[in-house]
Amino acid sequence: MEVEILSTQLIKPSCQTSDHPKIHKLSILDQFMPAIYIPMILFYTTDQSPQAINDGGITQQRLKQLKESLSKVLTQFYPFAGRVKDRLTVDCNDEGVHYTEAKVSCTLAEFFNQSNFLSFIHNLLPNKPFMEVAIKGYTTMVQVTCFTCGGIAIGTLVSHIIADGAATSFFLNCWGSNSQSEFYSQHEFASPNFDTPFPYNITCPQDTNVTNLGCQFLNKGKLTTQRFLFDAEAILMLKAQGSSLIVSNPTRVEVVTSFLCKCATKVFKTNCGLERPTLITYTVNMRRRASPNFPKSCMGNFAWLALALMSENELPDLVIKLREAVTTINSDFVNSFSTEKGFVEHSKQLLETASSFATSISGVNFLYCTSLCNLGLYDVDYGWGKPIWVSSAFGSLDNLEVFNSTMVLLDTPSGNGIEAWLCLSEDQMTILQQDKELLEFATVNPNPL
Repeated sequence: MEVEILSTQLIKPSCQTSDHPKIHKLSILDQFMPAIYIPMILFYTTDQSPQAINDGGITQQRLKQLKESLSKVLTQFYPFAGRVKDRLTVDCNDEGVHYTEAKVSCTLAEFFNQSNFLSFIHNLLPNKPFMEVAIKGYTTMVQVTCFTCGGIAIGTLVSHIIADGAATSFFLNCWGSNSQSEFYSQHEFASPNFDTPFPYNITCPQDTNVTNLGCQFLNKGKLTTQRFLFDAEAILMLKAQGSSLIVSNPTRVEVVTSFLCKCATKVFKTNCGLERPTLITYTVNMRRRASPNFPKSCMGNFAWLALALMSENELPDLVIKLREAVTTINSDFVNSFSTEKGFVEHSKQLLETASSFATSISGVNFLYCTSLCNLGLYDVDYGWGKPIWVSSAFGSLDNLEVFNSTMVLLDTPSGNGIEAWLCLSEDQMTILQQDKELLEFATVNPNPL
């Protein structure tokens, strides 16, 4: 199955405005992020008649609606239409978003019925999500792929140096709200805030770069990705097993993360023959940790890494360790980032702690975890309903230098379950998929429909 590219163009802001800054200064946290794209693919079905779909009118109307609403929303999200100038700034030159229209000769149902659809899914993105964009790159790229049934996949790549997962979700929701306003003039959407509470335009010391953390755990070679679906019933059982006197009310993200850490640790032991703890780096959204909370409209990066050394095998102990690590990022911690000194101290401490574990006698396993749950990705509505499925779009990561073991959590359409995307070496994934305890709770790569 091949994706046929129909057209490629630049979508520019609908009107040139002189009131936004021509240069967007990156905050110190933006500079801390790796120069990669955040990949998202949102899938939509249609309730139109086959005749209307075959005539092409409905699809063409939607494609026009998407481009016009994107053009309008870019007048407010001006860095998204600019170009990365260097590691300090984005040139807000209104050159536009790289926009591609494509089609595949199958229905959504046929696409998802393929046993290997997961390895094909990255073709629904406009480029490789891990291509560096630090120098003169697009900040935003979009690909809209049409299926013969009238379904649409909207694949987006947003540079991590201008937005984290929460900011990307806010952008997509505003784009959707703008698209709906084509038909409902009274529909209003929030305005983004590109001011930052953090220092900016600072040449960071080399030993504070997050890439130095990843370099200790890089793996170049054949990697593979699988989805593990935990439905609402499975999560209720995991919550019951993972609760304790210390953490009596674990969240679904906490229990799934801790449980998969337990499973991954067993895999690492079987694979390398060594019993050693697993070091988790868990991405924390600091908007929710500030007092008062930063609003969702705050753009840029508000994420930091919590480190948890998971040496216990029992689920309640792992949940406690994860909760303890995350709660260290509190309002005082967030406030300390208001100065360059606070950032430097925290980043050096993070890197030194990770290094001490990596160079210990026994060493550590490594698991990079990030959660995109509760960010409102299933609320993105362009005027024809909410997405039937949201994908993190890892696809196949052959021969790329990425973290040795990566886990991304997403909501399910119902909002009660969790989809966990795990990227491991082929040998490790083979072992994981045979874990009987894991298979009691999770379904491997189910059909999204």
